[in-house]
Amino acid sequence: DGILAYHIIDVRHRPGTSNTAADGLSRSFSTTEPTALDGGTWTVSEDWEATRGIVQDLLAVNVSTTEQNVLTDSTEITNLLQRFNNEPFFVDIIQALVDLDQDKPIRDKRRARHRANNFFLAEGKLWRVANSSANRAHSRLECVTREEARDIAYQEHMENGHWGRNLVKLRLMDKILCPRLDRIITDAI
Repeated sequence: DGILAYHIIDVRHRPGTSNTAADGLSRSFSTTEPTALDGGTWTVSEDWEATRGIVQDLLAVNVSTTEQNVLTDSTEITNLLQRFNNEPFFVDIIQALVDLDQDKPIRDKRRARHRANNFFLAEGKLWRVANSSANRAHSRLECVTREEARDIAYQEHMENGHWGRNLVKLRLMDKILCPRLDRIITDAI
């Protein structure tokens, strides 16, 4: 529940030697005597996945029906697909996020799912989450169409003075994500 609430979408393993906090926590109780209440006697049946119907699942997240309806509201998805109709990059990501890419070839589907790793849908919008390779610090960026980016760039240029393309670009890179943002800003100014 906490992972979904904070939009944590990527979990990576760090070995104990490089993850000193987890290594220290795991070793902190190694010198204490086990008790009946510490969970040391618990066990997992070797065939538990066969009785539960789970086969080779690494992670399963159960979403309540009310949350699921919010996440997969068909009108919001339809509106997003219409909004990004001329942006194939974003259309592929939206379709991958909501499993609408079943009819596509496997190669295209894998590519779209790989691109969709850092994206999520919320508030009727498509968002990109910052990842470790980003060189600017921001929590999330709203994905916009080229037309919307052109309007936002022109408005930013007019409101904050005529300081040129680079200042507008720096301000917009903290707010929005749009392919070919440089060219759009140049056209808008």
